[in-house]
Amino acid sequence: MDKRKFKNVGVLFGGGSITSLGFMRNLGRNGVPTFYVGERRCEAIFSRYCKRYFLVPEIEHNIEVLKRFLKKLEKQSESNAIIFPGSDLFCLSLSELESENYHVLLPNKEIVDTLINKKRFYQSLAKRNMPHPTTHFPKNPDDVENMRKKVSYPVYIRPSISQVFDERFHQKGFVAKSEEEMARYYKLALRHNVEVMVQEIIPGPATNLFGVNGYFDKESNPHGLFVYRRLREWPHKFGNNSLIESVSTPSTSSLKDVVTDYLRNLRYHGLIDAEFKKDPRDGVFKLLEINARCWWQNSFPTKCGINLVFMAYLDAISEKMDYTENYDVGLKWLYFLSDFRSSIKMLRNKETTVREWISSFRGVKDHAFFSLDDPLPWTIQPLFILDSFRARRAPEECRHGYADMSKAAPAKLITGAGVASSLERVRILGERQKNFSAPWSQNDA
Repeated sequence: MDKRKFKNVGVLFGGGSITSLGFMRNLGRNGVPTFYVGERRCEAIFSRYCKRYFLVPEIEHNIEVLKRFLKKLEKQSESNAIIFPGSDLFCLSLSELESENYHVLLPNKEIVDTLINKKRFYQSLAKRNMPHPTTHFPKNPDDVENMRKKVSYPVYIRPSISQVFDERFHQKGFVAKSEEEMARYYKLALRHNVEVMVQEIIPGPATNLFGVNGYFDKESNPHGLFVYRRLREWPHKFGNNSLIESVSTPSTSSLKDVVTDYLRNLRYHGLIDAEFKKDPRDGVFKLLEINARCWWQNSFPTKCGINLVFMAYLDAISEKMDYTENYDVGLKWLYFLSDFRSSIKMLRNKETTVREWISSFRGVKDHAFFSLDDPLPWTIQPLFILDSFRARRAPEECRHGYADMSKAAPAKLITGAGVASSLERVRILGERQKNFSAPWSQNDA
């Protein structure tokens, strides 16, 4: 039987390579045309399922550029586009916009800001007496000075807007091991106008971290929930998933209930990725964050039997989808390059053995990049790795303790001529393979 062809295009704004690639495959394999919109190229635009891509300078950081692009998209689309945010900044911008000619899978800006702005998020958790890491909100260096003797070290210097911090410092946050480091890191963030908090670090290994993925409709009812457990991460201790495993929702029903109740109270609509960590000191699961967007390993629930991205798309075009939590457990998702680095670190620290490491790959069914039916993004990944290594290498001051970025140049893309020419050859190869769109020009507005 022929696969159904859908008219409404699914458009992902930002998200980077792994998020975007999962998105393209989740929808493309089900007959949905997909577009990618961002400020720079990523491996996902070479996917066989990516029908068009638009490279738009400043679109993620300038809402006026975003508005102009959406007007062009409206004119070119035969049917209403279904828009998915792939980054925090796009979540904030897209939640401000409304149109009859496209559908954004987000609630209003106030609700989105509560989840994206971690200061507001943790304050909302405290207001509802929901378990979460103890968090302090200093307003100035004097507040930091007053709390120096009141906190247990190390502490986590966490940004309010994670993406802004990552673009500046190329990491999720700072770990302060002493009173002096906490004060210095706070002043560093203050100099760069980055709002931060001081948060306790929940002890325990990566395996204590659990994630809940799901989709909530316009009435804030869940249409599907999926739970995973982290097995390894990179960077070690404070990083992203590199190896995760699907687990059953009955065994983690408390996590599902916490997420559902909280998002219903907020009146949330859209995809979510929530993270909890079990505190070994009291056995309580502490809520760390809820991402109001498409997330890294969004292909993994699909591999296990529940395609949350496609579920959100069908609901957006008013097609019925039944609630389900029926999926395979014990399967694993792997990002090999990050996981290899994490494994080396764990082996050196004697946190695992070679035998345990080898056996941990049993059950791997989904990969961050590799797919037999869509091999090109995986094939060209080494070229992007070389390019990103040069572009995102953290300044020396930030990599060694007391980061002093006062003299650091603004982050910018640094591309070697050889790498750039290789990427250009791959781009030409991709355009021969299919009809890519030309990069966006301001003259197109």
